[in-house]
Amino acid sequence: MLVIFFSPLYLRCGVIISDSDSLKQELEFYKKNFIFINPDLIFSYNSNRIILFQISYFKIDEFAKSPDFEFLTKMKIIQNITLEEKDKEIIEQTLLTYKDSNEIIMEARIKNKGISTCYYCGELTGRKEYLMYKLFHKKCEKYDGDLVQLSISGIDYINNYFQNPFFNLPKGGLTEYVIVGKKDNANNLTKDNKNSLLLKDKLYPYLLSSGEDGISIYQVDSINSYKKLGYNIMGPTSLWSLFNLSCNYEDMELAIKEATQGNNRLIDLSVGDIYGGDYGNVSLNSDIIASSFSKISNLENIHILDKKDIGKALLIFYGFTYAQVASMFPSEKKIDKNIISGDTFNSLELKQMIQVCLEGLTGNTVGCVFSDYSNYFEIIGMISELDKTGLLKI
Repeated sequence: MLVIFFSPLYLRCGVIISDSDSLKQELEFYKKNFIFINPDLIFSYNSNRIILFQISYFKIDEFAKSPDFEFLTKMKIIQNITLEEKDKEIIEQTLLTYKDSNEIIMEARIKNKGISTCYYCGELTGRKEYLMYKLFHKKCEKYDGDLVQLSISGIDYINNYFQNPFFNLPKGGLTEYVIVGKKDNANNLTKDNKNSLLLKDKLYPYLLSSGEDGISIYQVDSINSYKKLGYNIMGPTSLWSLFNLSCNYEDMELAIKEATQGNNRLIDLSVGDIYGGDYGNVSLNSDIIASSFSKISNLENIHILDKKDIGKALLIFYGFTYAQVASMFPSEKKIDKNIISGDTFNSLELKQMIQVCLEGLTGNTVGCVFSDYSNYFEIIGMISELDKTGLLKI
């Protein structure tokens, strides 16, 4: 059985595998055909294995051959002014005759009435539905559940049944991270730096920062009780779009990895740039960022900027903004932990940036809680809920 969560950037998949040969073969099909299965997480559920993986829309062979990807690619090529005119005419004619995915999936439904079903949550478009048909030869059936509630159910499940599902990272001062210039210890985090957190009966209450399109903050009092505290329009999709727009990246993981090695000294305006040194009246060191991206306005030749340096400025800007949003909506209860859900792009550096900024902005009263399963809370929650309703069929 296949369970899907449609993220703006990835297909998040949970494959439930029994001991039957057919399902083993299905798993081998997924592994053989998908070139981006990351991370590869496996856990047991009611004597069955569940494999969790995500597929980037831009890094999969079948998707690259689909009309949807061809359409996106051709749209980019049309904007390339160096393209010869005759090639441009051919591409434009192809776009005029482009068949909408909604029509294609309707044809597939008519021809394949016996096609098997996968359950999904998240936003499904006609093109994504056709992509699911091409990749998995399955039709999509929506699980009509609240996405936040599914995340909460997933968090509750892993807290009760997983060993060491949560962690945080080494602490640091805010002024060591929101700086102009390259850190000496940049890009040196590994899985050995993770500090396991055992929550168990101390899980509730907590704050939940859910990042997909934007960043939403929730107060979670129990598995069945939560309320929304606030929202910000800057989210993981915004970060990916800015990387793609300003740095010409399509691989988000690579973009963040290179950004951690960048140097933002030509991009971000520092306290020293304004005052000529430290600003002693309020104890601000000269290398602290005073204004993101403000130096660019004074550059005579913007083309000298390396894209990983732009990426570094974007990473700091996003990490600080994420933490600021998470810290600005107080609850009426004293809550000391914020569980981070959704896309942090498997980057420990970005996670640490968010953690340090959140702790600094809240005076160390609220700490970050991360999980290797944070991208899959909705998937795990949906599996649990499908099981409760009797819809989970292996």
